Formats: sequence, C-alpha cells, structure tokens
Amino acid sequence: MKGIYLLFFFLLCNGYYLQAQQLDPYQFFPAHVGDRWEYTQAGGNVTYTVIRDSTDMKDSSRFIFFYNPPLYYGANYRIDKNYNVFNLPQFDNLHEYKLDAQISKSWIVIVVDSNKWEESRVSGIYQSFVFGQLTTIKEIQHYQCRRGPDSLIDTTLIDVQKLAYGFGLISKENYVLQPYLLRGCRINGVTYGTVGVEEYPQNIPSEFVLYQNYPNPFNPSTTISFSIPRYSHVTIKVFDLLGREIQDLANDYFSPGTYKVEFNERNLSSGIYFYQLITSKTTRTLKMILQK
Repeated sequence: MKGIYLLFFFLLCNGYYLQAQQLDPYQFFPAHVGDRWEYTQAGGNVTYTVIRDSTDMKDSSRFIFFYNPPLYYGANYRIDKNYNVFNLPQFDNLHEYKLDAQISKSWIVIVVDSNKWEESRVSGIYQSFVFGQLTTIKEIQHYQCRRGPDSLIDTTLIDVQKLAYGFGLISKENYVLQPYLLRGCRINGVTYGTVGVEEYPQNIPSEFVLYQNYPNPFNPSTTISFSIPRYSHVTIKVFDLLGREIQDLANDYFSPGTYKVEFNERNLSSGIYFYQLITSKTTRTLKMILQK
C-alpha cells in the first residue's frame, strides 16, 4: 500500500513538472497595457502599471514601459523571442529572467569585471496557490559570484525570486530584510488580491491632438504634448522654416493616452520652427518660436 502511495506521489509530481515544461513561458512575465501590480515591503507599498509597450522591428523584441515619461527615458524591460527578460535594456541590461528555464538551469545576469559577476539559477518548479488560483511557481536563486586569487569561485546568495504562471513576480526575499510580496494585481482586466482604485488609462482621448508647446516662445527647451485615441505608431518631428528636419523627438508605438516630449536645442538660432505629429491616420503641424 505504501508503495502505491509513493508511486502516486511520484506520478503527481512528475505530472506537475511536465505541465510546467509545456506552459507558455511568457505567462511567467505577463505585461498587457493596463496590468498593475502592488507589492508590500519595508518603507511602504510599491506599484507598477504597464502604460505602454512597443516592438522592435529588427528582432521582434518587446519593450515594456511602467513610467510616463519612462524611467531614464527608456524602457523598463525588454523581452526577446527567446524568452529572455532584460531590465533597463538601455543602461544596465540585466538579464533578469530566462522564462523557459527548467530546474538547475543558470544564466549570467551581469558581468561586473573579469573576477566578479551575478548569476541566477532555477532552484525549483512546483504547484502552489496564488490568490486562490492553483498555478505553477518558478523559484529563482540570484547569486553574486567572485573569483579569488586561487581561482576558486565564491558565491553569495543575493535573493530568491518567485515567478507565478499568469501573475509574474510574486515575491523577492533574502531571508534578512522584510520580503517583497505581491498583495494584489490586475492582469488582463482580472483583479486578484488587494489592488488600489486607480485605473489606467483613466481618460481615453477621442481624437488625435497635437497641443501648443509650452513655454512658447522658449529658450532653450520646451515641452510638446500630444494625445492619441488608439494604439498607433507616432512620429514627432521638428523642422525649420525651409522644411529641413531638425530633430526626431518620437518614433515609436504608443497606447491610447496623452504624452509629453521635450525639445531642447541650444545650437539653434532664434526664429520660427514647426513641429509635426505624424500617424498612419493623420498629420498635425504647429508653430513654435525660439527666442534667445
């Protein structure tokens, strides 16, 4: 009888593991526009909301933006077609996750120098409940590695992160500080746990609008705002009086909403300039004055 129970337990665990292998890896890091996560940690709550995304036409990588304007004026994450997730791709480019990695698979997060680097490894894949939903958890251990004078490698555990299928990051802890825990999220329109009342987007524009820059006249910088009613590719360009292009301020895909870009050009002479909103549906042009 005991052997039957052990066999059943083995088949059950093996079934869960096989199920994890067959899951869509991208669902360990969901990121639809409007998705929202709220975490508790020492010092207060932390909230992330996907405000827009875009696709790199060269390699089909997807860029995820949590802030408006984006943090450091770039994407927060890049997800490539091989299930790799990179944090702050335009700066640190940390290889945060490998979403299709199985147990014991490891990868380099960042190389600091020839003797120091960070590395992550999948330490477990198992079933558990998240907000009452039975799902698959992928546990990832994050280490700092250092090569000593005798070439032996010393490793120090930085933290343990848990990704839940359909929910993304649900916890991060190092067993010393207060853990970073998901208290609620809104994924693809469905709310789990405790989530604040703020919604995104709050007001969807009804049409394409290019607003008058402010300040105007300006010296040397000014802010240009625009609104779009639907997911669109948007280009914002600046021209001189002769129609020569001065600067390309935006050239990307944007979700519905209102956005701001800054024009700062210290090398231009005083005079009249034009800025233009270009989409597949419309073109809008306005005048601005640089006065030094």
